[in-house]
Amino acid sequence: MAIRDFLNSFHLGSASGWDLFIILIFLIAVLIYGFFLGRNRMIVLLLSSYFSLTIVQAIPWDRLSSLGWLGVGEEPSSSLRILIFLGIILLFYFLVPRSVLSSTLRIKKRGNASWIQLFILSIVQVGLLAMVILSFLPSKITNNLNSSVKKIFIGPEAQFVWLVLPVLAMVLIRRKKNLEKK
Repeated sequence: MAIRDFLNSFHLGSASGWDLFIILIFLIAVLIYGFFLGRNRMIVLLLSSYFSLTIVQAIPWDRLSSLGWLGVGEEPSSSLRILIFLGIILLFYFLVPRSVLSSTLRIKKRGNASWIQLFILSIVQVGLLAMVILSFLPSKITNNLNSSVKKIFIGPEAQFVWLVLPVLAMVLIRRKKNLEKK
């Protein structure tokens, strides 16, 4: 019953341009993302996303606002949070493969994975990024989004799902076995 109500809430005729744009970007990113990066790089990006989210949420914005030369207010703008979040992801993306974590996680090159594994990893990664970025936006912007987009990406339930799904995907996806190495 709940699934039918959820599916019935998708009305493309009533969707705004932004809603369709977000859905289109999500689909394009999922398709391109996984196939270019490979499994190991996607896992590094997933871990980098978690590290970045934790750091951005822990930044003492009120103390930074006391440093006038930074130009940060008591509550930073959503664009500043998003830029810092994405910047930290990139920083970790380049640092993790050169750190102790690369040998612990056995991250070498792109990694072998089936197309379904890449598709699943890219969906959870792009979903996590979309959820985090939309959570940084002010409510006056997110209130204008379609109700289905809100259900999928905004709110405590959506945050829980998008924070747990990538972890489950990383744990449950198995390594592709090499048949040549018997």
